[in-house]
Amino acid sequence: MTNQKQLTVRMDAGLYEMAQEKCFDQFGIGLSPLIKVFLKSFVSQIGVGFYVGDADLCHLFAKWLMKKNLHKGRKGDTHLPGPYLKDLYDLNID
Repeated sequence: MTNQKQLTVRMDAGLYEMAQEKCFDQFGIGLSPLIKVFLKSFVSQIGVGFYVGDADLCHLFAKWLMKKNLHKGRKGDTHLPGPYLKDLYDLNID
């Protein structure tokens, strides 16, 4: 038997149900295989490793990653302009 780890992700119940329905209805899979594909893509590719949403969301995500990368190299708490993580979550999908 292989050594395995378990990942627990807390999310809004509505988001969970919508994601579960989309996975099953469109792909015939559960959330676990989808998350494993995303994680495998993430660790095996340069950058994020997969396309994120439409062009606007992809641009917003790229700007957020660039901001995080710049902040990582800086010492101190200097504010950097750009999107916040909450901006990526606020997609109005309800």
